[in-house]
Amino acid sequence: MNRLLSFLVAAALVGCTQTTPAPTPAPVQPGAYPAPEPSANWRATPPAPAPARPYDFPDVERITLDNGLRVLVARTTNAPLVTVRAVVRSGAIHDSASKAGLATLMANLVDEGAGSRNAIQLAEAIGDLGASISAGADWDASFVNLDILRSQLPRGFEIFADVLRSPRFDNADFERVKRERLTSLLQQRDQANAIATNRFAQFVYAGTPYGNPMLGTEATVGGITRNDVRNFYNRHWVPNNTSLIMAGDIDVTTARELANRYLGAWKRGADVPDISVSAPSIEQSRIFLVDRPAAVQSEIRVGHAGVSRSTEDYFPLITMNAILGGIFTSRLNLNLREKHGYTYGARSQFAFRRQAGPFQASTAVRNEVTTESVRETVGELKRLRTGDITGPELEFAKNYLMGVFPATVEAASQLSRRIQELELYGLPPDYFDQYRQRIAAVTKNDIARVAQKYVNPDRSVILVVGKASEVHGPLQALGYNVGVYDIEGRPLAQ
Repeated sequence: MNRLLSFLVAAALVGCTQTTPAPTPAPVQPGAYPAPEPSANWRATPPAPAPARPYDFPDVERITLDNGLRVLVARTTNAPLVTVRAVVRSGAIHDSASKAGLATLMANLVDEGAGSRNAIQLAEAIGDLGASISAGADWDASFVNLDILRSQLPRGFEIFADVLRSPRFDNADFERVKRERLTSLLQQRDQANAIATNRFAQFVYAGTPYGNPMLGTEATVGGITRNDVRNFYNRHWVPNNTSLIMAGDIDVTTARELANRYLGAWKRGADVPDISVSAPSIEQSRIFLVDRPAAVQSEIRVGHAGVSRSTEDYFPLITMNAILGGIFTSRLNLNLREKHGYTYGARSQFAFRRQAGPFQASTAVRNEVTTESVRETVGELKRLRTGDITGPELEFAKNYLMGVFPATVEAASQLSRRIQELELYGLPPDYFDQYRQRIAAVTKNDIARVAQKYVNPDRSVILVVGKASEVHGPLQALGYNVGVYDIEGRPLAQ
């Protein structure tokens, strides 16, 4: 014990003798950095935002092959990466009511084996290149995406071209992906948010393609056959209905050579007609209450059909939406979350599509504050229409939107999505060069004008997905007609 104590004392002394004294800090040179203001409250006022850094959207060069395939090339050299994005200008809007979910199911299958490679071989080939490939669809279009190192692009593009023009649609893959979709749809039957999304679309867009679930239903997906998938592909996935976007470390000469070599022989198809969507008129607001008997909270949606992406009012609208519910400091969130404590979050959005997608305000709240939350949400929409916009909240919204914009075009994959907007929605070539300037030019009068034009709380669908036995009576006190429905949107006896 004494020997151990002696050892520890000696070790401590050695450690002390070897410690190097801390260097004396160099004196601060006058003017090296500004000292804080002497006021004790100097932190109470945030610093003013710095001027926006200059940003130039890359030039987009355009080529059209003999088969009608449009090729768009944007070169950036900040990383040795390339994103290749095929945009087929057909999506879920082309699904019939009886085959809802077909476009998205087909898009999920194109990278499950293509050309001479089955699903496993294709995944291994892409993995060996250190690349990634994916496919999908939304309302307006279908996509195939390749992200790859510049040095591996020729080999990766060959696989990408197979996926785009020669998917296999093997029966085993079709059955597996279809089962996965049906399982997902079954799970969504117990997800209030998914129910609210589907029922809101149904009640706003009844009788139109936008009223159908984009992923389909158990009945419609269950009825989709492998022939349906192949027929949809053959009809819509043709070069003259497709744009090929190549962004990143690639020049237009290389892009042209790859497109001609691997896609030049892709056979042109018949022109695909556009689909028009016109939402039914809403004469006056009413409440659609979807009953979930075991629910402890309510999903709320308030809104109606909005406006297409190509609208000239896009910049006033996104600024207005930022003020209303598009960012954390928005009116809806400050009201429902911060002031009243009804929810973890409330938001609003315009779903900009080729046709007029929906506008909606949304939140999820406890059963006992459902009625109050509906009242406050509608109240904020009405207040917005009065033109009651303060200078600080307008400037904050504009600074936020201008500030985040460069972060949405940094990577090649992000740049390709912005170019997709130009192509898919027919926007001018200099659209993103002027993006921040057009936000900066938005005024209070612009906000008041678009609020009056595009937001109408008196002619809205008010959707509540919740426990009808608890919320039905209080909701009636709001003075609206209240209809009760099951989770499939079928009326229930009251």
